[in-house]
Amino acid sequence: MKVMVLSTLHQFHGHVDYYTYEHLANIIWSFSPDVLAVELTPSDVESRTPQTIKQEYQKSVYPLIDKLNCEVIPLEPPEPKYSELIGMARESMEDVKKNNPAALEHFKLYVEALYGVLFSWWSSVLDVNSHETDRHFEIKRRYQNSLFGDKERRAWEKWNQHFLEQIIKANEGRKDGKMLVLVGVEHSYWLRGELRKRPDLQLLEAPDVLSEIIKAMTFPRDM
Repeated sequence: MKVMVLSTLHQFHGHVDYYTYEHLANIIWSFSPDVLAVELTPSDVESRTPQTIKQEYQKSVYPLIDKLNCEVIPLEPPEPKYSELIGMARESMEDVKKNNPAALEHFKLYVEALYGVLFSWWSSVLDVNSHETDRHFEIKRRYQNSLFGDKERRAWEKWNQHFLEQIIKANEGRKDGKMLVLVGVEHSYWLRGELRKRPDLQLLEAPDVLSEIIKAMTFPRDM
Protein backbone atom coordinates (compact mmCIF):
# COMPACT_ATOMS: atom_id res chain seq x y z
CA MET A 1 0.00 0.00 0.00
CA LYS A 2 1.08 3.56 -0.70
CA VAL A 3 1.13 5.78 2.39
CA MET A 4 1.38 9.54 2.80
CA VAL A 5 1.86 11.24 6.17
CA LEU A 6 0.18 14.67 6.17
CA SER A 7 1.14 17.12 8.91
CA THR A 8 -1.70 19.06 10.49
CA LEU A 9 -1.63 22.25 12.56
CA HIS A 10 -4.56 21.44 14.84
CA GLN A 11 -6.25 24.64 16.03
CA PHE A 12 -3.76 26.79 14.13
CA HIS A 13 -5.44 25.95 10.82
CA GLY A 14 -7.88 28.62 11.94
CA HIS A 15 -5.14 31.24 12.36
CA VAL A 16 -3.25 31.00 9.05
CA ASP A 17 -4.37 31.69 5.50
CA TYR A 18 -2.03 29.28 3.70
CA TYR A 19 -3.22 26.01 5.30
CA THR A 20 -6.80 26.47 6.44
CA TYR A 21 -9.39 23.88 7.46
CA GLU A 22 -10.74 24.18 3.93
CA HIS A 23 -7.32 23.56 2.42
CA LEU A 24 -6.96 20.45 4.56
CA ALA A 25 -10.37 19.13 3.53
CA ASN A 26 -9.57 19.71 -0.14
CA ILE A 27 -6.26 17.86 0.15
CA ILE A 28 -7.90 14.86 1.82
CA TRP A 29 -10.65 14.80 -0.80
CA SER A 30 -8.17 15.11 -3.69
CA PHE A 31 -5.93 12.36 -2.32
CA SER A 32 -9.01 10.12 -2.05
CA PRO A 33 -7.57 7.55 0.38
CA ASP A 34 -8.75 3.98 0.71
CA VAL A 35 -7.68 4.15 4.36
CA LEU A 36 -7.68 7.28 6.49
CA ALA A 37 -5.59 7.06 9.68
CA VAL A 38 -6.51 9.72 12.21
CA GLU A 39 -4.91 11.01 15.42
CA LEU A 40 -7.84 9.99 17.61
CA THR A 41 -8.77 7.24 20.04
CA PRO A 42 -11.14 4.45 18.94
CA SER A 43 -13.95 5.96 21.01
CA ASP A 44 -13.41 9.40 19.45
CA VAL A 45 -13.66 7.91 15.97
CA GLU A 46 -16.79 5.97 16.83
CA SER A 47 -18.59 8.96 18.36
CA ARG A 48 -16.90 11.63 16.21
CA THR A 49 -16.11 13.57 19.34
CA PRO A 50 -15.33 17.29 18.82
CA GLN A 51 -11.72 18.03 19.74
CA THR A 52 -10.52 21.00 21.78
CA ILE A 53 -7.01 21.15 20.28
CA LYS A 54 -7.29 19.01 17.15
CA GLN A 55 -10.12 21.07 15.73
CA GLU A 56 -9.41 19.89 12.19
CA TYR A 57 -11.51 16.83 12.96
CA GLN A 58 -14.87 18.51 13.43
CA LYS A 59 -14.04 21.25 10.90
CA SER A 60 -12.39 19.24 8.12
CA VAL A 61 -12.31 15.49 8.67
CA TYR A 62 -15.62 14.32 10.16
CA PRO A 63 -17.72 15.91 7.37
CA LEU A 64 -15.65 13.99 4.78
CA ILE A 65 -15.72 10.52 6.31
CA ASP A 66 -19.05 9.41 4.88
CA LYS A 67 -18.40 11.06 1.51
CA LEU A 68 -15.01 9.38 1.11
CA ASN A 69 -16.38 5.91 1.80
CA CYS A 70 -12.98 4.79 3.09
CA GLU A 71 -11.84 2.78 6.09
CA VAL A 72 -11.03 5.02 9.07
CA ILE A 73 -8.52 3.76 11.63
CA PRO A 74 -7.70 5.44 14.98
CA LEU A 75 -4.01 5.93 15.70
CA GLU A 76 -4.20 6.79 19.39
CA PRO A 77 -4.37 3.98 21.95
CA PRO A 78 -7.52 3.10 23.90
CA GLU A 79 -7.66 3.07 27.67
CA PRO A 80 -5.82 2.18 29.82
CA LYS A 81 -2.78 2.60 27.56
CA TYR A 82 -3.82 6.15 26.64
CA SER A 83 -3.78 7.38 30.25
CA GLU A 84 -0.63 5.39 31.03
CA LEU A 85 1.41 7.12 28.32
CA ILE A 86 -0.07 10.55 28.98
CA GLY A 87 0.71 10.02 32.66
CA MET A 88 4.36 9.21 31.94
CA ALA A 89 4.78 12.45 29.99
CA ARG A 90 3.08 14.49 32.71
CA GLU A 91 5.24 12.92 35.42
CA SER A 92 8.41 13.82 33.54
CA MET A 93 7.13 17.40 33.22
CA GLU A 94 6.42 17.58 36.95
CA ASP A 95 9.86 16.18 37.77
CA VAL A 96 11.60 18.89 35.76
CA LYS A 97 9.30 21.59 37.15
CA LYS A 98 10.26 20.51 40.66
CA ASN A 99 13.96 19.75 40.21
CA ASN A 100 15.09 22.08 37.43
CA PRO A 101 12.62 24.96 36.98
CA ALA A 102 15.21 27.16 35.25
CA ALA A 103 15.75 24.56 32.54
CA LEU A 104 12.00 24.31 32.04
CA GLU A 105 11.77 28.06 31.51
CA HIS A 106 14.60 27.91 29.00
CA PHE A 107 12.78 25.13 27.14
CA LYS A 108 9.56 27.14 27.02
CA LEU A 109 11.46 30.08 25.53
CA TYR A 110 13.05 27.75 22.98
CA VAL A 111 9.65 26.34 21.92
CA GLU A 112 8.16 29.84 21.63
CA ALA A 113 11.12 30.94 19.50
CA LEU A 114 10.94 27.82 17.33
CA TYR A 115 7.25 28.25 16.56
CA GLY A 116 7.78 31.97 16.03
CA VAL A 117 10.39 31.20 13.37
CA LEU A 118 8.28 28.50 11.75
CA PHE A 119 5.09 30.54 11.59
CA SER A 120 7.03 33.45 10.08
CA TRP A 121 8.64 31.12 7.51
CA TRP A 122 5.74 28.83 6.60
CA SER A 123 3.75 30.16 3.68
CA SER A 124 2.20 26.99 2.26
CA VAL A 125 1.18 23.45 3.07
CA LEU A 126 4.40 22.40 1.32
CA ASP A 127 6.46 24.29 3.90
CA VAL A 128 4.61 22.65 6.80
CA ASN A 129 5.26 19.21 5.25
CA SER A 130 8.85 19.89 4.19
CA HIS A 131 12.00 18.00 5.11
CA GLU A 132 13.25 21.21 6.75
CA THR A 133 10.27 21.32 9.08
CA ASP A 134 10.72 17.65 9.97
CA ARG A 135 14.34 18.33 10.82
CA HIS A 136 13.41 21.21 13.13
CA PHE A 137 11.04 18.98 15.11
CA GLU A 138 13.52 16.12 15.25
CA ILE A 139 16.02 18.50 16.86
CA LYS A 140 13.33 19.80 19.24
CA ARG A 141 12.48 16.26 20.32
CA ARG A 142 16.12 15.37 20.98
CA TYR A 143 16.49 18.45 23.15
CA GLN A 144 13.19 17.75 24.92
CA ASN A 145 14.13 14.14 25.67
CA SER A 146 17.54 15.17 26.98
CA LEU A 147 15.92 17.69 29.32
CA PHE A 148 12.93 15.67 30.55
CA GLY A 149 14.71 12.33 30.79
CA ASP A 150 14.09 8.68 30.01
CA LYS A 151 10.43 8.64 31.06
CA GLU A 152 9.64 11.37 28.51
CA ARG A 153 11.63 9.57 25.82
CA ARG A 154 9.87 6.27 26.44
CA ALA A 155 6.42 7.86 26.45
CA TRP A 156 7.14 9.60 23.13
CA GLU A 157 8.53 6.45 21.52
CA LYS A 158 5.67 4.26 22.74
CA TRP A 159 3.06 6.79 21.59
CA ASN A 160 4.50 6.99 18.08
CA GLN A 161 5.16 3.25 17.99
CA HIS A 162 1.46 2.69 18.61
CA PHE A 163 0.69 4.94 15.63
CA LEU A 164 3.07 2.90 13.50
CA GLU A 165 1.58 -0.41 14.62
CA GLN A 166 -1.91 0.72 13.57
CA ILE A 167 -0.61 1.70 10.14
CA ILE A 168 1.12 -1.66 9.71
CA LYS A 169 -1.97 -3.54 10.86
CA ALA A 170 -4.18 -1.65 8.40
CA ASN A 171 -1.80 -2.61 5.60
CA GLU A 172 -1.94 -6.35 6.32
CA GLY A 173 -3.48 -8.31 3.48
CA ARG A 174 -3.53 -5.35 1.11
CA LYS A 175 -1.55 -5.35 -2.12
CA ASP A 176 -2.58 -1.93 -3.36
CA GLY A 177 -4.53 1.17 -2.41
CA LYS A 178 -3.62 4.42 -0.66
CA MET A 179 -3.51 5.39 2.99
CA LEU A 180 -3.49 8.95 4.29
CA VAL A 181 -2.10 9.42 7.79
CA LEU A 182 -3.12 12.64 9.56
CA VAL A 183 -0.90 13.61 12.49
CA GLY A 184 0.17 16.79 14.22
CA VAL A 185 3.26 18.31 12.65
CA GLU A 186 5.59 17.30 15.51
CA HIS A 187 4.93 13.58 14.92
CA SER A 188 5.58 13.53 11.18
CA TYR A 189 9.38 13.25 11.16
CA TRP A 190 9.23 10.14 13.38
CA LEU A 191 6.59 8.34 11.35
CA ARG A 192 8.12 9.21 7.99
CA GLY A 193 11.51 8.02 9.16
CA GLU A 194 10.14 4.66 10.32
CA LEU A 195 7.94 4.15 7.26
CA ARG A 196 10.89 4.72 4.93
CA LYS A 197 12.50 1.63 6.47
CA ARG A 198 9.61 -0.71 5.70
CA PRO A 199 9.67 -2.79 2.50
CA ASP A 200 5.97 -3.71 2.87
CA LEU A 201 4.81 -0.09 2.56
CA GLN A 202 5.59 2.57 -0.02
CA LEU A 203 5.96 5.97 1.60
CA LEU A 204 4.84 8.77 -0.67
CA GLU A 205 6.90 11.86 0.07
CA ALA A 206 4.43 14.57 1.05
CA PRO A 207 6.05 17.51 -0.82
CA ASP A 208 5.96 15.58 -4.12
CA VAL A 209 2.35 14.45 -3.74
CA LEU A 210 1.11 17.80 -2.47
CA SER A 211 2.74 19.61 -5.39
CA GLU A 212 0.80 17.41 -7.81
CA ILE A 213 -2.45 17.81 -5.86
CA ILE A 214 -2.13 21.58 -5.87
CA LYS A 215 -1.45 21.65 -9.61
CA ALA A 216 -4.51 19.52 -10.32
CA MET A 217 -6.88 21.42 -8.06
CA THR A 218 -8.95 24.32 -9.33
CA PHE A 219 -9.76 25.38 -5.76
CA PRO A 220 -8.09 26.58 -3.69
CA ARG A 221 -5.07 27.91 -5.60
CA ASP A 222 -3.35 29.80 -2.75
CA MET A 223 -1.82 26.75 -1.05
